[in-house]
Amino acid sequence: MSASVQRDGQYLRLAGDLDFASAGALREQLTVLIAGCAGQALTLDLSAVSRSNSVGLSLLLCAARSADEHKVDLRAAGLPSGMLSMARVCGLDNWLQQLSVEPLDLKETPHATP
Repeated sequence: MSASVQRDGQYLRLAGDLDFASAGALREQLTVLIAGCAGQALTLDLSAVSRSNSVGLSLLLCAARSADEHKVDLRAAGLPSGMLSMARVCGLDNWLQQLSVEPLDLKETPHATP
């Protein structure tokens, strides 16, 4: 499944697989869409994302940087669990919690002991 981003009012809706194949085009589209909303509030809705690896987190960071540059109040909703795990590994879980419109379950996943 390919990935896409669509503007729907105050929402930017990401859908599909956020991976290396889709990253470049999505990053450009997000930058253009966010720049066109200077001074407004936007919610990046990821509830239709079917798969996300580190690229998804990278896209979110790029979107946040673009939002900051254009004075857009950016929030995120529907964050995939894989993105939450990656954020925890990268030490970005508190940042992601602040960005999210909903409470996130950021508890450590218990690891099996040998």
